[in-house]
Amino acid sequence: MSSECAISARALGKAYTIYHKPVDRLKQMIWRGRRTFYQEFWALRDVDFDVYRGETVGVIGRNGAGKSTLLQLVCGTLAPTEGELQAQGRVSALLELGSGFNPEFTGRENVFMNAAVLGMSDHEIRRRFDAIAGFADIGDFIDQPVRTYSSGMQARLAFAVAIHVDPDILIVDEILAVGDAAFQRKCIERFHRIRDSGCTILFVSHDPYLVKTICQRALYLSRGERLAFGPSAEVVDRYVYDLEQAEARTTPARDDDVPAPAEQPTQVHALFKFTDVRLENAAGEEIDEARCGQDIQLRARYVALTDDLPDKCSFVFNLKRHDDFYVCGATTIMDRIEPFEVRPEGELVIRFPSFRALAGRYKWRVAINDHVGVGVYAEAVHRCVFRVVDHFQAHGLVDLPREWEIDGRTYKPGGEGRRVAGTLIQSGATAGRVNPCP
Repeated sequence: MSSECAISARALGKAYTIYHKPVDRLKQMIWRGRRTFYQEFWALRDVDFDVYRGETVGVIGRNGAGKSTLLQLVCGTLAPTEGELQAQGRVSALLELGSGFNPEFTGRENVFMNAAVLGMSDHEIRRRFDAIAGFADIGDFIDQPVRTYSSGMQARLAFAVAIHVDPDILIVDEILAVGDAAFQRKCIERFHRIRDSGCTILFVSHDPYLVKTICQRALYLSRGERLAFGPSAEVVDRYVYDLEQAEARTTPARDDDVPAPAEQPTQVHALFKFTDVRLENAAGEEIDEARCGQDIQLRARYVALTDDLPDKCSFVFNLKRHDDFYVCGATTIMDRIEPFEVRPEGELVIRFPSFRALAGRYKWRVAINDHVGVGVYAEAVHRCVFRVVDHFQAHGLVDLPREWEIDGRTYKPGGEGRRVAGTLIQSGATAGRVNPCP
């Protein structure tokens, strides 16, 4: 990846005028701006970002967020209403596959026409025609009018043309899911080859896994505004969290939504109160963000509310995701630790070496139970809400420690391989920091 900017946007905005009645357009022409008969809609507003040469950047957001408008501005098919946008080099766009085809032309004629529009010379098109036709794999239909094609055949041909242009910048708008399964695999394989060759790619997709997998950074748009721009794993996790929160607000509670048993023992008989609950790093510093694999600890201080105290007690922790999905919970009794002598005040510290939860938002519950774990003397719920970030080491809730043995060789997750005592071991890869364009 080069340090040279391929795409640079500053205070970029695009507005549309919406007329509710056809006659309003005529009124607007007559009044010449002295009155307005339209409603202004901003599809994009005040968007800044930079993309380096050779970098792959994902663009994510809900429908109507402004993603397609942004790509059309980069392609030059739309002009910005305000701000500046610069794109350096030949741009090839995969926006609406087949939208530029003439239905009366044959597939062969449309290949020559589309490739010429994308900047290829007649000599280049003739030299690459066999490769384009072979990739599309539509057989003798290449010499039939496009109006006789199925939508899948049109998608095959359009994709084949676009990827053989050798662009400096490739614009991709949700098109890697076209065609049958075999063609999808072929498209994604070719997309990876284009990416690895050093082409700058701006990629829109609703698939969080795909964006994390192939993009170094991601731009998160919402209602035409930039909400986040940074490492793809972190930005995608924020987007997924926002989607889950929005869904939770609109989904009615069901009768079968039963809380996890460890969260709901018997009724609390308050003998203690937690005065402080905090999440810390290994150095004892309070944190609200952790990385997958980091050493963390949960610290809780408590005091008695009465002098009439029992002799023994036990302790509990529960971890939930932000949407109340139960992740983990344990008690000192479950861990075969003898009940503790009750004190009028005290401190509880639970250490989690190499905390393996994956990206997301989580919250804690701590409690003091009786010596058999049935009665609850005190609890603190929904405490220390925190965020886990990762470098996309795995997918799901927990990054399980693992190694692979294939044909007698053992592999561990990471980057370049190395041999240790005759065994091939994968060493960890270091993620590079991307600096903004000057």
